[in-house]
Amino acid sequence: MTENDVMATVIVAAWCAEDRLARSVHSALSQDLPSIEVIVVDDASPDGTAQLARQMAEADPRIRVVSLERNGGPAVARNAAIDIARGKWVAVLDSDDEMRPGRLAGLTAAGERLGADCVYDDLQPVDPAGQDLGPSHLASLNIAQPEQWTLERFLSGCGARPGQAALGYLKPVIRRSFIEKTGLRYDPSLRNGEDFHLVAELLALGGALWFVPGAGYLYTQRDGSISRRLDLGHARALTAADSAFCSRHASSLSPDARQLMRARGRNLADMIAVEAAINAIKTRHYGKAAATLATRPSAMVRLAGKVRDKLAIRSTA
Repeated sequence: MTENDVMATVIVAAWCAEDRLARSVHSALSQDLPSIEVIVVDDASPDGTAQLARQMAEADPRIRVVSLERNGGPAVARNAAIDIARGKWVAVLDSDDEMRPGRLAGLTAAGERLGADCVYDDLQPVDPAGQDLGPSHLASLNIAQPEQWTLERFLSGCGARPGQAALGYLKPVIRRSFIEKTGLRYDPSLRNGEDFHLVAELLALGGALWFVPGAGYLYTQRDGSISRRLDLGHARALTAADSAFCSRHASSLSPDARQLMRARGRNLADMIAVEAAINAIKTRHYGKAAATLATRPSAMVRLAGKVRDKLAIRSTA
C-alpha cells in the first residue's frame, strides 16, 4: 500500500493494553473505507502489548507497529505515529475504545464535503462489555446538523466547569495535509487534556473544525465517570500548557478567546485545589486541607458538589 492509496490512518497509542487491543484494532480495520492503515504505538508496556501488536501486524499488512523504548504518555506515542502516517486523514483511537462501523467513511466524506481540516463526532460511553451507558456525551446539546466550531465555541465547551459535557473529550479526525503544512503535533508534556490542546492549536492556526452529529466513537468507562480522578502533576502540566498557548498566540487571540482561557484557568485552579484538599483529608492533614481551600474559596463549591455526589451514590448502593 503506497502513501497515495491510504485514505485514513488510525493511531492507537497502547500501554498495558494486551487484554483489549485486538478489539480496538479490529474496529478500526473494519471501517468501510477503500484503504486504511492502523499504527499501533506500544508506549513501553511491561506486559505483552508489543508482542500482541507485532503478531497482529504479521497477520494483517494494514497494521504497523512502533515500539517506544521509554514510556512517554499518549501525546508522545501519537506524535510518533503522526510522523509516519500515510493516510489522507488521521484518526485517534484509544486502545480500550472502539469505533462503530461506518464512522470513518462518514466523517472523512463529511470532511471533504465541508472543506474541514478536522472533524468531530459525538462519543457514546460504554461499559467494558461494550454496552451503552446512558445517552451520548453531547446528547443534551441537541445538535441535528453539522456545525462549524470556531476557537471561541470550542473553548466555551472546554472550560473545566463542573457538570459540563467537555468538547475536549471528543476524538479528532484530522486532514494530514494540514498537519504537514503547519507542523501540528501533540504537546509532549501532557498526559491529560492532550486532545484539547491539539485541537485548540489547530483552530488557532486557522484550521476549520466541523462537528457532525452521530456518536460513532465508543468510549469505555471503567470508573463510572467520563472523567477520571485528577492527577495533580498532570493538572499542573495542563495549566502550564494553557499559559504557553495564550503566550504563543497572544497577537491573534480574540478578546473572547482570552477571556475564555482565563475562565478555564480559574476552573483548573479550583480543580487542583479540591484534589489537593481531598488528598490532605485522606492523610488526615486537615489543617493543610483547610489552608489549601482558603486560598481558593470558589473551590469549596466544587468540593461540596463532589461530596454531594458521593453521598448520593452511597444512598443508592
